[in-house]
Amino acid sequence: MRRVSMKPPERNLRSRAAQVVHFRHLLRGTLAVRSRQCGKAGCHCTQGQLHVSLYLVQRRGGKLRQLYVPSHWEERVRQAVADYQELQKLVEQLSEMEWKDIEERKE
Repeated sequence: MRRVSMKPPERNLRSRAAQVVHFRHLLRGTLAVRSRQCGKAGCHCTQGQLHVSLYLVQRRGGKLRQLYVPSHWEERVRQAVADYQELQKLVEQLSEMEWKDIEERKE
């Protein structure tokens, strides 16, 4: 498909999708914050100030898997998940445009 034959909205969506794919990290999953007690007798968590950890969670092959995200990786992982979700939305919008074209029998 040639760019000149595309309508401006489709061309813009495809350009944005290409930018996301080429220049961003992409990561499918959701982020979950977990709070827990460590069990050490003198720790502040026994007084109600629980330890907080971030996990990346995803389903793969019908099974749930999770990965601890260290604090120094948090920003990168959050951005990669957000970029993946943005790409999903862009692809969905492109798919909807294609659906309408087929529905209206346009080329």
